[in-house]
Amino acid sequence: MDKLFKQANKKIIDTCDLLCENTFIFNHKWDMEVCKTPFTFSNDILWNKIPFGDPEWTFMLNRHKFWIYLAKAYTLTSNQKYLDTYIYQVNSWIDSVDIFKEEYKNCARTIEIGIRCLNWIKSIHILKNSSHDLKKLETKMIESLISQSKVLIDVYDDFRTLSNWGVMQNCGLISLALNYRERYPILNEYLNTALKRLEHQCIIQILPDGIHWEQSPMYQNEVLNCLLDIAFDYKHLTLDIPDFILKSIEKLAYSNAYMKKPNHCQPMQGDSDETDLRDIITKAAYILNDGSLKYFGYNYVDPESIWDIKSENISKYSQISIKKPDFTSIALKESGNFYLRDSFDKSSNYLWFRCGALGSGHGHGEHLHFDLVCKGENFISDPGRFTYVENNPDREFLRSCFAHNTTLVDNIPFSEFNGAWGITKAALTLNSYHLFKNEFDFVEGGHLGYLSLKSPVVTNRKILYLKTYDIWVIIDEFLTEGVHEYSQIFNFEPDKLPELMNQKASIKGVSTDLFMYWSNQEIDLNLKKSIFSTEYNKKSVNYQIISSIRGNGNKTIFTVLSCEEIKVNSIPVFRGDRSFVPTSEADAIEIVLNSQNSITVFNGMIDINNQKKSYLIKDTLFYGKTGFIKKSDDNISIEVIKY
Repeated sequence: MDKLFKQANKKIIDTCDLLCENTFIFNHKWDMEVCKTPFTFSNDILWNKIPFGDPEWTFMLNRHKFWIYLAKAYTLTSNQKYLDTYIYQVNSWIDSVDIFKEEYKNCARTIEIGIRCLNWIKSIHILKNSSHDLKKLETKMIESLISQSKVLIDVYDDFRTLSNWGVMQNCGLISLALNYRERYPILNEYLNTALKRLEHQCIIQILPDGIHWEQSPMYQNEVLNCLLDIAFDYKHLTLDIPDFILKSIEKLAYSNAYMKKPNHCQPMQGDSDETDLRDIITKAAYILNDGSLKYFGYNYVDPESIWDIKSENISKYSQISIKKPDFTSIALKESGNFYLRDSFDKSSNYLWFRCGALGSGHGHGEHLHFDLVCKGENFISDPGRFTYVENNPDREFLRSCFAHNTTLVDNIPFSEFNGAWGITKAALTLNSYHLFKNEFDFVEGGHLGYLSLKSPVVTNRKILYLKTYDIWVIIDEFLTEGVHEYSQIFNFEPDKLPELMNQKASIKGVSTDLFMYWSNQEIDLNLKKSIFSTEYNKKSVNYQIISSIRGNGNKTIFTVLSCEEIKVNSIPVFRGDRSFVPTSEADAIEIVLNSQNSITVFNGMIDINNQKKSYLIKDTLFYGKTGFIKKSDDNISIEVIKY
């Protein structure tokens, strides 16, 4: 633990050493748009500067989170240069930036004003705790914030009501009012207004399953971070935290716990980076005094959380008893996110399946997408976001259906995007289904993104996770009366290089290997270079496997993924009277584990009719639409998943 604190403190001090030289980088783990390329102002800071052609850099500059780092660096070292730099930058911004002038429009968005309120106040409190007298500067800062916050009261519309922007501006107002309303009575009115607005936002923005409606964990957690900031304000002022804030923190924190990958990071869903979730869960566990949440966070107060929890409260956190969950897999049905696991250990298997509404401009074309982690190691993943720059082909690609682990019909996207933020068409998802048991998990979902084709197609994906064997069966259905080309896309982590051999792929890992099988000999497999981004402004090369096949009428594609080498065969399906069943109606595969053990997976695509109520699969009579037959030595067992 001491090592973690030393590393965290060194990062703070290194960043602040650059700030003392007028050099800026944005490298904090919860920075919404990271930029680790240093930029130096040779003279005065130009707060409306746009280097690198990305206005997001300017937005980050004007959020002033680095003032918190300067306050921390001064507290940690008592080095005067950090305090001097802080005072210089505060005066520079207040004296030179007029947010009501057009030239400073990139400094004046409501999201930045709200975040400034939170960051300025937090930095002041850290410095005040170091026993430094900054009354004159504090007054100047608070009066500037009050002037700016008039915009937050006046500019509030439907966009801000539903967007994470509005949460940030209201949390900023609340923090400002809570801390300074005794000195500035007008802030009591601001507090009442902001609390009413925030409560409404929490009701409509946070879905019943705890996922933020924008379907992007990066921005869900910015909302949660802001709610935690004001919860700590209430706590440090010994005031009761409003119940709706506590309930909202609980919902968001638990959905974080459920989505957390074995490496403790959020999936790179929508516009998200690969960010460790443990610190934000730890803070929520402390606020809620929740041992179940603590299981998913740290079992100690970490270097990030200690500045909010405070060192004098470390013992309070240590006294929270950890409660291990009595489940593994979970369905967050309202948002359409499903997490299939064998355990919550760091070496566990994990599959995230996505079948829900697209969300906002932060949403990507990821219907029916899945991530796969095998024995704690990332193999198949969402490739991230990289940038928000307009007219950037990487941005447009990473938002598209072509960048996600999903299926395509005739190489046409089922959801369509325009530029960095526009959405011109979003596929409507079908009702999903799931079944979680000790031996296996099953999840299913579909969408109607191809109904406008001359010969419409309904696309459906089923995933069967056979826990005992570390095997995943991907069943892709295409329901149509026409002729089409069907494709599957699989994105691999940058350190994974697939090798293709006939209808098989092997991917070497560190803790395990992954093998992929396609039973249909007509499948065409191609390996393609692509791009992958674990954080904003960072891009790597990765590989995609793209499979393709043509079909007339209904089509099923079975793809089997396994941590061990196995054998997969296509199996004919018959009726009970031994007449042949066409693959447009039903299909099956056999997974051969060894000479004595096999699993036959069956999938039907139409309702059984004409009094033919059963299927014959390898001499076993079967009734149902989806299921499997397990043969072990001389024993045969049947598991029907859907009738």
